[in-house]
Amino acid sequence: MASADQVFTARIYKVGINPCVDVPARVSRAFAPRSGYVPVEGDLEGFPIRATLVPVGGGRHRLYLNGSMRQGAGVDTGDRAQVCIRFDPKPRRERTPKALRDGLARSRRAQARWEGLTLSKRKEILLYLNSLKSAEALDRNVRKVIARLREGSIP
Repeated sequence: MASADQVFTARIYKVGINPCVDVPARVSRAFAPRSGYVPVEGDLEGFPIRATLVPVGGGRHRLYLNGSMRQGAGVDTGDRAQVCIRFDPKPRRERTPKALRDGLARSRRAQARWEGLTLSKRKEILLYLNSLKSAEALDRNVRKVIARLREGSIP
């Protein structure tokens, strides 16, 4: 189990539309006996990151780099970048705002559709709601989410 920092340099490239780096085999092995997705934290060219190593087969992993990470590190597709990662034991769950919990409790249809959404879609919505700065914006957007859930317009 890796607790020490794992440092490597890799070229950023795209898989489909998603920029990423291949994690060297020695780094993937350092996270054994964990298999599958591995939560990590560290830095990309000195910029703090929190991400997940994604298995690609043969005990190897890939690290996807979102726009905020690349922008903060000043790197992009085609660049070589230094990555420093370590296992991140902190939970990855987004908190559900009370306004959303209350709205879902008032509508069985919205609650059922919320539970039917993929985990990634729920996380996307929660990340957005949790990023809002004012209570008014949160309430307004929760009302929109509940309405869209009731009408079935969130894919």
